[in-house]
Amino acid sequence: MVVESSSIIPGLTDDAAELCLSRIPRCSFQIISLVSRRWRTFLRSEHFSAVRRLTGTVEEFLCVLMESECGRDVYWEVFDASGNKLGQIPPVPGPLKRGFGLVVLDGGKRMVFIGGYTEVEGSGINSTTVSASADVFEFDPAANSWRKVAGMNIPRYNFAFAQVDGLLYVIRGYSTDAYSLSNAEVYNLETNQWSLMDCPNRPVWRGFAFSFNSKLYAVGNGSRFIDIYDPKTQTWEELNSEQSVSVYSYAVVRNKVYFMDRNMPGCLGVFDPEENSWSSVFVPRREGGFWVRLGVWNDKVLLFSRVCGHETLMYDLDKEKGSKWRVCDQIKPSASHLASLLINF
Repeated sequence: MVVESSSIIPGLTDDAAELCLSRIPRCSFQIISLVSRRWRTFLRSEHFSAVRRLTGTVEEFLCVLMESECGRDVYWEVFDASGNKLGQIPPVPGPLKRGFGLVVLDGGKRMVFIGGYTEVEGSGINSTTVSASADVFEFDPAANSWRKVAGMNIPRYNFAFAQVDGLLYVIRGYSTDAYSLSNAEVYNLETNQWSLMDCPNRPVWRGFAFSFNSKLYAVGNGSRFIDIYDPKTQTWEELNSEQSVSVYSYAVVRNKVYFMDRNMPGCLGVFDPEENSWSSVFVPRREGGFWVRLGVWNDKVLLFSRVCGHETLMYDLDKEKGSKWRVCDQIKPSASHLASLLINF
């Protein structure tokens, strides 16, 4: 039965009551929202999120973008740090896109969905054309909604991307009609503006990018060279990695890049930018299944499977003896994994 009261918690000032409620974990929100209409309204308000930030009770959540078996439905599932499934968040506005970028900004509080492409039916029989997008959408966890922000200067897909000291960089990629791009763009969240910038021209397909020591590292598939950009001097330098990769999924944990390479079946590649060294980690096989995407959760590497009941493997970097791999029973998406990231809310 819903109980109504003039105060949030009888006997307490509203300021004190708000501080008490702000410390309740989000996995309990569904239950406590039944206490009263005022509790439910407060829990869904932006003011509540502000109070949680003040009390330091912000939690980390894993957001997983998934696709149904038939490929018709795409939706998000959210897990907390204990593996509790907290439900879903709204889909990104517009048609389903491929080749997009997904990153968090503002200290992990904002999730940004960048570019991508849609397939458009052509004039010929069984022919399609690719239409690139410059659209960028930002997800606000406090409002549980997406909003469109400033778009890129050039529509693009299959680009590398990374956040460096609060700025978002997108590197190369392809535009409409599979036109190969040889430039980059940088997005400033505070000004909501994109700026074009030069970058080394390499005949590569996507690859990946990451931040290390306040510099941008861009690794292109099929190239032995790593392009390093220093935002302070606005200059690029070239590092010969002496290894060519063909990466289709990657994750950064503790300043090391873990990646899945088409040329390394059964292994997980590891790149250490501090040592400029490459190594690999054996990945356990699963009967009838294969691993398709990487993720990060609780400072551990996750491997998501397309089949095997969408099983998830976890690689524990802190374990000293025995196998570092184990099945992660807490994180079990209900469909095929497309992308994932962590947000703080």
